[in-house]
Amino acid sequence: MRKSAARALGALALVGAAFASPQDGRRPADAAPPEKTEATLQSSAEGQLAPSSRSRSLANWVLVEPEIELRTLLELCASALGVHVEYELAKLDGRVSLDRTGDYTPLELWRVFNRELAARSLATVQPPGHTGFKVVPVADAAGTARVESADLRDARAGYLKVVVGLDNRAPEELVETLKQMLSKAGGQISAVREARALVISDYEPHLRQALSVIGLLDLPASQPVTMEFPLEHASPTIVATLLERLVNTRKAVGAPLKGAALALSDSRDILVIAPASETAWWRDAIAQLDRPEDLLTLHYTPRRFGVAETARLIEATVRPDGAASAGAAWKLVEDRLTGTLVITTTPARHAQVQEVLTRLDETPEGPGKPLRAFSIRNRRVSEVLTVLESLLDAGVLEQPGAAGAGSKAAGANAGASAAAQGATGQIPSSTVAVGAVRQADAVTLAADEATNRILAFGEASVLDGLGRLIEQVDVREAQVLVEALVLSLSDSHSRQLGIELQKTGVRDGVLYSLGSLFGLGSPTPSSPAIPAISAQGGTAVVLSPGDYSAVVRALSNLNRGRSLTSPKVLVNNNVQATLDSTVQTPYASTNASTTVATTSFGGTLDAGTRVTVKPQVADGDQVVMEYTVSLSSFVGEAVSAELPPPRQENRLSSVVTVPDGFTIVVGGLEVETEGEASTGVPWVSEIPLLGALFKDQSRTRTKSRFFVFLRCSVMRGAAFEDLAYRSGRALDAVGLDDGWPELKPRVIR
Repeated sequence: MRKSAARALGALALVGAAFASPQDGRRPADAAPPEKTEATLQSSAEGQLAPSSRSRSLANWVLVEPEIELRTLLELCASALGVHVEYELAKLDGRVSLDRTGDYTPLELWRVFNRELAARSLATVQPPGHTGFKVVPVADAAGTARVESADLRDARAGYLKVVVGLDNRAPEELVETLKQMLSKAGGQISAVREARALVISDYEPHLRQALSVIGLLDLPASQPVTMEFPLEHASPTIVATLLERLVNTRKAVGAPLKGAALALSDSRDILVIAPASETAWWRDAIAQLDRPEDLLTLHYTPRRFGVAETARLIEATVRPDGAASAGAAWKLVEDRLTGTLVITTTPARHAQVQEVLTRLDETPEGPGKPLRAFSIRNRRVSEVLTVLESLLDAGVLEQPGAAGAGSKAAGANAGASAAAQGATGQIPSSTVAVGAVRQADAVTLAADEATNRILAFGEASVLDGLGRLIEQVDVREAQVLVEALVLSLSDSHSRQLGIELQKTGVRDGVLYSLGSLFGLGSPTPSSPAIPAISAQGGTAVVLSPGDYSAVVRALSNLNRGRSLTSPKVLVNNNVQATLDSTVQTPYASTNASTTVATTSFGGTLDAGTRVTVKPQVADGDQVVMEYTVSLSSFVGEAVSAELPPPRQENRLSSVVTVPDGFTIVVGGLEVETEGEASTGVPWVSEIPLLGALFKDQSRTRTKSRFFVFLRCSVMRGAAFEDLAYRSGRALDAVGLDDGWPELKPRVIR
């Protein structure tokens, strides 16, 4: 049995002898080997191979030893498959360890053989135009192997090369993925972009694995999905820029994405257009990027231009998109009190702000300085101009650290470094001091009386500070309506009782006449009749013609008077107002010389009521009122025409604080005078009871009171509506029209 099997194996080994050449040192697998080789082969075949008991065909073999010579294995495969294999003897030395012993099919033996060749960096290839195979180094296999069909239907070599056309994906997109499926020693892949194909060469198992992966990847592209992601913290522009960098980075490392992100300028959203399979990646990436940034608050002092103009420029160039609804991510405050910009934003935005300020500082000066006109609304322009000139001369707008252009550059550099380091602080100011350079025409002021405006010519930063000063100086002060009520009360009471007696007669031829006369108008005893009574009061006349006459007169006089004056005056805050009600009495002046005396007008003397009030509005609408009340009157007749009459004056002066609209009483002067007069005959008038017949008695009592009521009402209405209300009441009281048209309803038919 062994001999017949050996003879059969020897017969199979002779197949394909024509493919060998003795000169090149190689021989086909079925060529007759030398004696030593043939004996070894037969010995090996007899010891290791036996026909399968399940089949009498030579297609199946039973290996009874765990090892076999590599050349013997090649001969078995070539005989079983009926193929020609060309190889070099020196490269096929050695033995092959089998995974198992037992029954093997020819294809299984062929796979074992090719696996052993791969371990030795060799491969079987089928060159173009050849029906047999060739054992070559794996480095030369790709260039030697023929191109097989994509389905590998007729492919039998251990190393294959195919061209695979793609229907949906670009070839370069699959290169990096398929490289992971190929062997490191023999796998090669290249993309043919024009033909949308891949050229792949590798050992047969690896190649089949790559082809199966291509079937999974070359699928129709899915329709893109449009997604909108709202942002809570970061700017859409910044997030979109970072997403673009991430996509480019993934593309560089071989993991490209098909989606793209867009920033919506009209909202705080990110719009993503990507396949549905990438939705989770885009959502996670946006969530990681949308985190709050650290915010810094820095102070910037514009140097070349005004605060308002610089703020508008920064808002237009640096402010992030959608900042109107960005919350605390951006905040710019114009601090006109100090001439600075207070900006709260991220360090990156601060660096952009500093770049804008540096560019403005480095801009060359124009041909002229700006000219501004400031309207004065509440005060006289001359007053405001005087105050401003005093403030500028005192250096009110001077700022510390001003040293000219050199310090400007230093301040800009310091601000840029502070923003770059992310430190919170204030950028050093370098504004030129106004007080120091005003003499060099840094600012020129002029008053336009016709339009009540102040014209200013100078540096923009100085004009900004000047505008802030004008806002503080040109403040409409409250007005005060001072209402005074001057009340004068007088009360006088006088009584008079007098008796006149006259007696005439003749005794011893002597005529005599006795009388107690006080000017009451008693008739002479010699009168034939009583004259008509013309004096005031109660009068009794007794006449005995030729003998005596008597007159008794009694008079009582009572006078009561009330004088009320209600002047009003509207005065500005902290301005003095005067209310006068006086009487002027003239007097003459005599100029005497040696020849003639000349009388001329000497002047006048005033007497009456004078009220002076100076209100000052304090906090809480309280009025600090400084007042003076003066009451004067003439108390007698002038001694001569050349001298003024005597005058008496009473004056009150004080300072008081009253609430707005309250009435206070000042003055309250009261003068009371009592007088008694008695005219009588000496000695006789002093006799009790009887002496009353020889007297003329009078008693006088006068009393005068003077009151001043003051009320100060603060007028603060922006449109003077409170003053119009007070004036309207006075117009209604006197029945005058205020001049406003009266609207009457009309019936619409």
